Amino acid sequence: MVKKMVYLEPAQEEIVKRLAREGKTSETDVIRRAIVAYGGANAAKIAADTRRVMEHLKKYPEWNDDPAEFFQG
Repeated sequence: MVKKMVYLEPAQEEIVKRLAREGKTSETDVIRRAIVAYGGANAAKIAADTRRVMEHLKKYPEWNDDPAEFFQG
């Protein structure tokens, strides 16, 4: 386990405190769960984006545009 110091905005602090109180858990657990949730959501988006690119490449094998443009559309 690694110890980290995190600075929160006052509004974020209130959210963490409220979620910990409502969930009857620690503020640290709320932050850990949020990281896991964010990571999972991010991983799902990356997988979906990769799948879209692969489908586009199958359809248009000559495609050589900047992939960043594709993700924005």
